[in-house]
Amino acid sequence: MTAKDPSPPSSSKPDPAPSSKPVPTPSSSPSTPPAAEAQKIHVFFKGKELQFDGTQPIIKNGTTLVPFRKLFETLGFKVDWIETKTYRQAIGTKSSLTIKLTIDSKTAKVNDKDVALSVPAQIISGKTMVPLRFISENSGYQVSYSRTGNITTIEINNPGTGTDQEPSAPEPTTPDLTVEPYVVKGYLLDAEGNPIAGASVYADNTLQYDSNILGTTDDSGYYRLELPPIATTWRMGAHFSKTIEGKTFTYDIYADGDQPFAGNSGAIRNFTWVNGDGYIFVYPDFYSFGDDLPEFDINDVEITLTPIQNGKAGKPITKRVGQVNDGNGIDQLPIARYKATVRWLPEGHDPIPMLVRLNNKGEYAESVEFTFGDSVSGANTLDFKQELEISAP
Repeated sequence: MTAKDPSPPSSSKPDPAPSSKPVPTPSSSPSTPPAAEAQKIHVFFKGKELQFDGTQPIIKNGTTLVPFRKLFETLGFKVDWIETKTYRQAIGTKSSLTIKLTIDSKTAKVNDKDVALSVPAQIISGKTMVPLRFISENSGYQVSYSRTGNITTIEINNPGTGTDQEPSAPEPTTPDLTVEPYVVKGYLLDAEGNPIAGASVYADNTLQYDSNILGTTDDSGYYRLELPPIATTWRMGAHFSKTIEGKTFTYDIYADGDQPFAGNSGAIRNFTWVNGDGYIFVYPDFYSFGDDLPEFDINDVEITLTPIQNGKAGKPITKRVGQVNDGNGIDQLPIARYKATVRWLPEGHDPIPMLVRLNNKGEYAESVEFTFGDSVSGANTLDFKQELEISAP
């Protein structure tokens, strides 16, 4: 046996007239959302914060996973690693206590007794990650857990020596995700793995019109629906609202993969919401182009959208204008407030900065800020739409 933390092996046109403004249907196609502030996890052992090099702690399905060597050695264990053709195992030994965790197995051993895990030890970014609460509490320590915004604080102390005056909220535990007959369950998370609580989840009977079983996600994004014992298949959907930059947007999504299942079999159906329903139409002011300018092609227009959140700029999104349904624009945009700037990139010429404004609103300028759903034309229900006009300088 060797005391090492393994790393898996690496491997090596003509544009339609401005008066024609089509109304596409928003879609939930995947997109790349702007960088969101990452979740921060702070782990304290007897009041001193642990520093993790490289791979940081994460919360996966309600369980905090941390690098195994750092945690074991902090708790006073001798660390060993066993790797064979059939399994990989992290082992911690201290006095009369031995804890063994097999990678990707939901069964651990504490002094050779089997103990169930909700989330197994696993390899993430080349590091062996193990469940913090399980190891700490089986080592005789007390674990307290609290969260404020995107900051999670975990404290490991001797029993009865916690620093909180009031009991801390327990760390969320993962419900059993074993398939059960006549039961469907799973999680509704966003693309960053954050739970979406309070969402309406429904199982739609595919053989009978308007026959649904309804439920709601809890604070961890988990739901569980019991189905009637009838011969039919079911399809899963969800409905929820998100408030972004002070405006409420309503979403309807289907389960990942959108596969129906038989009720007598039961199923696990997770949902992943991707913030990417925004789209803009772009209308050029053809009268602004003089004879001294190159021939205009809408596909040569590049738009940079910089997210603005709480007055701070996020990671810009830069895209060429292309076809959006029957018009020209950009789609699959995360819903946010944006500052838009425009460049014209005619072939064989230097880039030409363009002027921009909201459709039929205000004066042309070098940039414009906007949110979705407040365009001048179109129904108010088009919450995911915006329209821009662009002009030669």
